[in-house]
Amino acid sequence: MVKKKKKEDGFEKLARLIKEEGEETRAVLRDEFKTEIGRVERKMDVGFFELKQRLDETVQPQLDEHAHRIKILEDRPLSR
Repeated sequence: MVKKKKKEDGFEKLARLIKEEGEETRAVLRDEFKTEIGRVERKMDVGFFELKQRLDETVQPQLDEHAHRIKILEDRPLSR
């Protein structure tokens, strides 16, 4: 019975070591994923900011032109 107990202790030790290694690996991967996700979020923020600026540069002149046309129509007297 003593030998069997030692084998179980060996298996328990092996299981514990495997579990610890798995936990360490998960912790490292979790940190790497967080870092990578942070990089992607920053790239997205920059990309969306640039896209918003380009849309503003494209749309704003059109809005100004429409506002100018509306102003002309509002100032024009109604003829009947």
